[in-house]
Amino acid sequence: MASINKHIEKAERFLQKGKVDAALAEFLIAWKEEPNNDALVQTVAELYYRQKKLKECRQCYGYLFDKYAERQEGVRAVDVFQKMKKLGPVEPKRSLACAQFLEKKNPKEATGLYRQVLDTVGGQSLEIAIQCLQGLSKLQPDSLEVQQRTAALASKMGNTALASSAYQKAAEMLSKQGKDAKALEALEQVCRLSGNNPAARLSLAQAYAKAKKFAPILELLGNAEEQSDDPQLLSVLADACRAGKQLERAEAIYWKLLKSSSATYDPLLEIALEHIRQDNIPLALRLLDSLKQELTARRRQNDLLAFADKLGRIAHTNISFLEFLCKLLEELHYDSPLFNALNRLFDLYFAAGQFPKATDLLHRLIDLDSYDPQCAAKLDRLEGKADPEVWNDLAARLGKSPSSAGSSATGVATGQAEDGGNVLDDLILQAEIYVQYKLDAKARERLERIAKLFPREEEKNDRLRNLFTQARFAPKYPDLPAKAAQAAPAGAGIDLSRVSGVNRNLFRQGTVKKVLFAAVNDVGRLWQADRCVVGLGVPGRPPSMVLEYISPSSEPSDPSTLGKLVMGLQQIIKDQSDPLVAENAAEAPPLAELKSLLAASQVKSLAVIPLRDADQPTGILVLEQCSKPRSWGANDLAGLEAIAGQIVLALSNARLRSLMKTLAVTDERSGLLHRDSYLTCLLSEAERMSAQKTALTAALLQFSAGGQLSRQQREQLMDQFMKEYAGTLASHLRQSDIAIQYSKDTLALIMPGTNGKNAVSAVEKLRKTLSTMHLPNANGPQQMRAGIGQAVEAVEMDSADIVTELINRLECALEDAKQLGGNGSKLLEPPELSN
Repeated sequence: MASINKHIEKAERFLQKGKVDAALAEFLIAWKEEPNNDALVQTVAELYYRQKKLKECRQCYGYLFDKYAERQEGVRAVDVFQKMKKLGPVEPKRSLACAQFLEKKNPKEATGLYRQVLDTVGGQSLEIAIQCLQGLSKLQPDSLEVQQRTAALASKMGNTALASSAYQKAAEMLSKQGKDAKALEALEQVCRLSGNNPAARLSLAQAYAKAKKFAPILELLGNAEEQSDDPQLLSVLADACRAGKQLERAEAIYWKLLKSSSATYDPLLEIALEHIRQDNIPLALRLLDSLKQELTARRRQNDLLAFADKLGRIAHTNISFLEFLCKLLEELHYDSPLFNALNRLFDLYFAAGQFPKATDLLHRLIDLDSYDPQCAAKLDRLEGKADPEVWNDLAARLGKSPSSAGSSATGVATGQAEDGGNVLDDLILQAEIYVQYKLDAKARERLERIAKLFPREEEKNDRLRNLFTQARFAPKYPDLPAKAAQAAPAGAGIDLSRVSGVNRNLFRQGTVKKVLFAAVNDVGRLWQADRCVVGLGVPGRPPSMVLEYISPSSEPSDPSTLGKLVMGLQQIIKDQSDPLVAENAAEAPPLAELKSLLAASQVKSLAVIPLRDADQPTGILVLEQCSKPRSWGANDLAGLEAIAGQIVLALSNARLRSLMKTLAVTDERSGLLHRDSYLTCLLSEAERMSAQKTALTAALLQFSAGGQLSRQQREQLMDQFMKEYAGTLASHLRQSDIAIQYSKDTLALIMPGTNGKNAVSAVEKLRKTLSTMHLPNANGPQQMRAGIGQAVEAVEMDSADIVTELINRLECALEDAKQLGGNGSKLLEPPELSN
């Protein structure tokens, strides 16, 4: 050590005297004696540089760089590398090492170094080149050029794993750029290099499917369905078989897929439709029947309805197919499509000379809608071809005169006079029954039908006039003289008797979208509109959902224009409950701001009916006439308003059913919603209360049996009581009310739109229903204690806080009711909030 210091001191004295050569010699001796002293190497390199001995200087720096690189001392290595660059080009291997050190600290400089090394080595050193490309891949992961060069070079070197990975990444990038053909080529390379790896084959098959190249898929996958259960692979293979017209093989694979995915129902249906298009009806019916049985067994009602709806749209003339369709629609109670299918089947039976079957079909058509004019037309076609007695029976049901072929002379003479009277008497009798039992909606429907079929009949019929007065019904007739009105044909205008069929169809739907779909299609067809639109939303905001019916002779609306039109129309009628009617849409003052939108949609006339829930606007129903101007009469608007109200109710029911499915379970004993639903339902109704500014009240109803009972007897009795009382309770609730099984002996009742006072009256009515309950082994009558509370109506409070306060107050109210004893009820009013 002393010797080294001696040489260093001596060298420093030489430097002070300017003797660089002598100093260098002493430093070299010191380096030789202590070879691991990096500082000496640094000094020697600098002295070489001063003497212009660049080769020796470069060797010193190279020695230091290699040493630092081996020890992973990146900062020092990069510092030495910068000094080496000043002396000239650096070796590719050392540049590569420096780039690797710079990846995190200075990615931009590292990228430049990698590319510089790539340009330098070219094809001379494949190992260095591949390391550069791997580094660039990390720094530029979205570079297609890097992945393509990596894939090509790795493939050349025989590095199949790296080549496959690079080709896979390149394929993904090419696919994103829309270069599907080149992406396919890259995936083909992946498949080749990976030795037909299952994942690689699946990716390639999916790419072929995307490019609609199904033949290569069949060649690539072969009989994969025999060895694999992978749903993705089977799905691609089944689609390829279907596209290649290998329908039976595709069907077998789809049935196999059905075990893991319900998404195969549609492809199976498409196979059946393809059989139908090829007139292979037996195969189609076999598959359709299997599908129907599968959907029924799995209780997939919505899929079954969609299945029936698609079949109903097929314009086919095969009798067997239509017989299957009619049977399916009848089982689903799908009246409107069933009526259309039966009509088509009638024509086929008639054309084939199968008149008995055609006659039976007409019976079913009359059962569905006896006032449809097609029924009378079909009856006329059957005259002389059907059995006379059967024909006369059908004629009587339609209010027509019997045929002379099946009646006596007396019958012919009196039938004409009696038939109209029989129909009128039947309608009056039905209406009287509905009025007696306070079924107002049905009574009004019958009265409107009477007014339509027998205009101004009340002027000469005392019984009918008294019925109109009792039901408070004022018929609306056009401004025509009475005789002219009587002369008008009974089938003119819209048949409002079919409104009830539309309403029934609405309430069969299970989701909001299906309710709206049924509404626009049924209303559009019944009113023979060019377009029918229904939109949901609140004024001032874009609609949350819009559906449109388009007649065969009309073009669909532009989606953007349609959304703006619905939003604009709802804004115009937001404060009114009456329909907005414009026979000349272009000149109607209320529609001035929407003139350009109406012109773009070619709307000449329209009628807008608001959808309102508890006086709050929730959407609109729009009928558009584009081919020519149109006027809507009072009966049209009355029918549309009635349907609008039913749409709102059907939507409410669909949302409630959806909520019940979301909540997933009901109580096993009572069938009511489970306790887990209590908080969710309260929060949902509290938010609706805040949005619509309506009241919300809830009650806890606790039941107990009179007399002394053991605990076991009491629990058994309460179980039996809850099972029986649940049905009684449900029949006395409104559609918007929600009943929940709160505990073994307590029910929770949520009453939207009801204040505390009215809730007390509702609870007292429910208490009276207890008198109808007679349970064996009960020592005395059932008792009910009720705690009632109305939610705080505070804009500044969060829904969760409102519900929390209401829950606590209901518990307190129930405790107070217990203190009252017997059938006590306690209403705790909401607290007054300080400002």
